[in-house]
Amino acid sequence: MKSVIVAIALPLIAGCATPKYWEATGGNPSDGLVQLSYVHTPFEYGQIRASQGLAIATGRCQFWDYQRAEPAGKEKSECRTMGPFHCLETTVTQDYRCLQ
Repeated sequence: MKSVIVAIALPLIAGCATPKYWEATGGNPSDGLVQLSYVHTPFEYGQIRASQGLAIATGRCQFWDYQRAEPAGKEKSECRTMGPFHCLETTVTQDYRCLQ
């Protein structure tokens, strides 16, 4: 019985592997910058693909008549919704620079 409780409770405590997808959330064609973001909660283990983000950023850059995109700097995490003891939702943002 004890092992059954552990088998049920462990995934709830550990969180779930949840696929996350980058979305364009900002940018400026004259500066050649694209901003992508996704949101996760503390109980999600977000599975994000860098290649998916690069493809979205490159598509946006090409729409603006640039050739390609590359990551600019590191990902930034910001608490979006603060609970009584910890952050309930975090927004992760990555900037991309458009290149000729």
